[in-house]
Amino acid sequence: MSAFEALPAALQSALQRLNITQPTPVQQAALPPALKGRDLLATAQTGTGKTLAFLLPLWVHLQAQPEKTALILSPTRELAQQTQAALDSLLSQDYCLSSALIIGGDNIHKQYAALRRHPRVIIGTPGRVIDHLGRKSLTLKNTAFFVLDEADRMLDMGFIPDIRRIFAALPAPRQTWLFSATLPKEIERLAGEFLHEPVRVQIGSVSRPVDLVLQQFVRLSTREKLPQLVHELQTRKGAVLVFVKSRHGAERLAKQLKLYGCKVGALHGDLRQNRRRQVLEQFRSGAVPTLVATDVAARGLDVAGMACVINYDLPQCAEDYIHRIGRTGRAGEVGTALSFVTEDKEKWAEICRVCHLGKLTELTKTSRPLPKPKFSLDTAKRKPVHSAPAQPKVPASNPLPKPNPAATPAKKTSVRAVPAPRKKTPAPAAALSPAPRAAGGINIVRVGRKKPAASAPAHGKGNPCRPASGKAPFARFFKRKKRK
Repeated sequence: MSAFEALPAALQSALQRLNITQPTPVQQAALPPALKGRDLLATAQTGTGKTLAFLLPLWVHLQAQPEKTALILSPTRELAQQTQAALDSLLSQDYCLSSALIIGGDNIHKQYAALRRHPRVIIGTPGRVIDHLGRKSLTLKNTAFFVLDEADRMLDMGFIPDIRRIFAALPAPRQTWLFSATLPKEIERLAGEFLHEPVRVQIGSVSRPVDLVLQQFVRLSTREKLPQLVHELQTRKGAVLVFVKSRHGAERLAKQLKLYGCKVGALHGDLRQNRRRQVLEQFRSGAVPTLVATDVAARGLDVAGMACVINYDLPQCAEDYIHRIGRTGRAGEVGTALSFVTEDKEKWAEICRVCHLGKLTELTKTSRPLPKPKFSLDTAKRKPVHSAPAQPKVPASNPLPKPNPAATPAKKTSVRAVPAPRKKTPAPAAALSPAPRAAGGINIVRVGRKKPAASAPAHGKGNPCRPASGKAPFARFFKRKKRK
C-alpha cells in the first residue's frame, strides 16, 4: 500500500499536479508514524525526498488543527527558500496555508509585516528566529509542530546552542521531527534531549553517497588544477557545480574562468541575500552554466539536471564529501562527481575510508595548455577613449588661397575708455615705523596668540562705502520732504 493513499484527496491531487505518483523510501517510511502523531528521527541520503516527508504530514495536521502553528528550522537561507517553495507548490486556492520566511540577510521590516499576519508555518534560520524572539515580534505559544531539517549541518555550523534556546521557548505538548543526512554521536544526544520516544527511520547508508553518482578523480599538481578545470568545463555538458574551500578562493577562481570565456557565477557566505538569490536564479535557468561555491551550497541546493560536481578543493571534513556530491544524481537521475587530488593524498585516503567509496574511476590529466585568454584584466578595466574625428588632410601641392581683404567685410571696432589708475595713498607713519627695540639693540618679540584683525563695521565712520554723515548714499531718494 502506498503511503500517499492515506493523504486527503486535495493533497493527492496536488502531488499529481507535480507529477509525483510514487513515494520515495524515506517518504514511505516516515509518513505513517508522522500522521499518527509520533516523533521522528529520520536519516537518509541527500536527494531522497526528505522535504516532502515532513511537509505532507505537516499539511494534514495544520488543516485539522486551525489554531496551531509550525516551525521549520533550516541551516542555510537557500534551503529555507526551497522549503517554502515546496510548501507553496502543494497549496491551492481551496487549501492554503500562510507562511513566513525568516532568514538572515533579508529585509527585517518585510519580515515584521509577514509575522503580523499571523502565519501558520514559520520557516527560518536559527539566528534570525532568535533575533525575532528577542524583539518580541515572534511568539511560539501556539507552535505544536517543530521540524529540524539537516540537523548534522546545524551541528557543523555551531547552531546547537541556538537550537536549545528555541526549543526552550516551545510549549510542552508538541510533535518534533528531526531529519538528517548523517547521524554523528552529537546528533544522537541532541535527539535524546528533544524527541520523546521517536520512531527511527533509516534509509540506505548514511555514510555512503548515492549509487547513481559516477565518482571520478584525477591526480595532478596545484599548477595543473586550473588547466584541468577549464578543459572539463569545455568538454562536459550541462550544469556544473565547482566546490572550493574559501570565499576568497571562490571569487578568485570565478574571475580566472571568466578570462577564458566561461560563463560562471560565485556563491559564498559574504554575498548579500539579493545577490545570492540572483546567482542561484541564473544558475537554475541555465544562463550561467557553471557555479563556483563554498560549502554553503553543499546542503539544500536542488538544481534540476545537475550534470557534474567538481571538487576543485577537497572538503575539510570527510562527511562533507557526501553532501557535496549529493547535489547531483538526485530524483533518480545519473550524475558525475570529479575530485582533484593534489598533495593532500592523506585527506583523500581519509575520505575514501570514512565514506566507504566503492569503485572509483581515475582520469588522465589533460596535456592541453590553457587557451589564450579572450581578454585581460587590464583591458577590461581600461575605459574606452573617444577620440575626436580626424580632420581631412590638405595636399601640400594645393595650398589654401590667401584671404582677400577687399572681399571680406570690415569688422566694427569699438573704442573703450580705459579708466585712469588710482593713486595709491601712502601708508601711515605708524605702520612704517620700525619694531620697537629694547636697550642694547635687541628686538622685542611678543609670544602668544595674535588678536584677530577688527573687521570693518557695517555702518558708521569705519565703512568706506558710507559717507561721513552716517547716512547711506541712497537715503536721499527715500527721504520725505517736511511739510511747512
